[in-house]
Amino acid sequence: MKVKTREEVLEYAGAFLQLYREEARYLDRTVHYVRRVGLDTIKKKIVEDADNRKALWARLQYALEGEPDPWKERAAGKDREEYQALAEPA
Repeated sequence: MKVKTREEVLEYAGAFLQLYREEARYLDRTVHYVRRVGLDTIKKKIVEDADNRKALWARLQYALEGEPDPWKERAAGKDREEYQALAEPA
C-alpha cells in the first residue's frame, strides 16, 4: 500500500508493531509471525480496519510514553567520532 504523509507511515508501521507485540509468540521474529498469521489477516486488522489501526497506534503511543528516544542523541551528533575511519599507517 502507499501512504502520503510521514504521520501515516508512523501510524501504519506503529499499528503493525503493536499488533505484533500483542499477538506474536515470545522471541518470535516478525517474519515468522507474518508467515504464521498470514499477511491477509494483518492487512484486515491494519489496512482495512481504520478504527482498529488507530486503537493499535494509540496503545503503542501509551506504551512508549515517557521512554527516551534511543536515537535522538546520535542524530544530534553524539559519539560522532566513534565510527570515523582510522588513519593509514605511515
